[in-house]
Amino acid sequence: MDTPTTTPVPPTFKPMTLALAGLGLALTAVVPLLFAQLPPAFQVWNLSVIGALALFAAARLGFWPGVAFVAVAIVLKDLCVYFTTSWWEPYPLSWVYFTVYVLIGWAVLRRSVSSGRVAVTALGTSMGFFFVSNFVSWLEQAQPYGYSLQGLMDCYAAGIPFFRGTLLGDIAFSGALFGAHLALSRAYFPNERVGAVPAQLQETEENW
Repeated sequence: MDTPTTTPVPPTFKPMTLALAGLGLALTAVVPLLFAQLPPAFQVWNLSVIGALALFAAARLGFWPGVAFVAVAIVLKDLCVYFTTSWWEPYPLSWVYFTVYVLIGWAVLRRSVSSGRVAVTALGTSMGFFFVSNFVSWLEQAQPYGYSLQGLMDCYAAGIPFFRGTLLGDIAFSGALFGAHLALSRAYFPNERVGAVPAQLQETEENW
């Protein structure tokens, strides 16, 4: 009898992956609270786990779980910043920007375990965030830069200190989350490897 052709179906319950995403979610609150206690000279503007969490959750759990984790992360971070600083104000476009992170993580990284691809994706999303968000800030004239090329350049220059934190957070936390997932899935959670075939499906194939 011919062996039937089966398509590997990824496991639906991923406790280790969920735990890592939960850790990333907790860090979205811990990081701003921690840095709020440091002297201003040691604070890193715009350092955040949200971009890395968006890439990781979408790539390893799926698009909609990625959106859900990002939504909760943004709310958590906003609450922490609100209670620890005097300059917080809501920024609705952050929901759009980080949803793009989710889309990129799901489209580019869900079938890959390449550390190089993770690093390049984190770098690319950080740069995209910097150029798009500052361009929008210039269009809105959040500061009186003026509608000129020089005004646009001034806007980008003013955003560089914030970009350093975004870049550091995206690359460092992406590396930590994806790296931990790769190591743990190889050592202890084989069913959660990228492209893994669930044990139930393996048993079905062996019975044939």
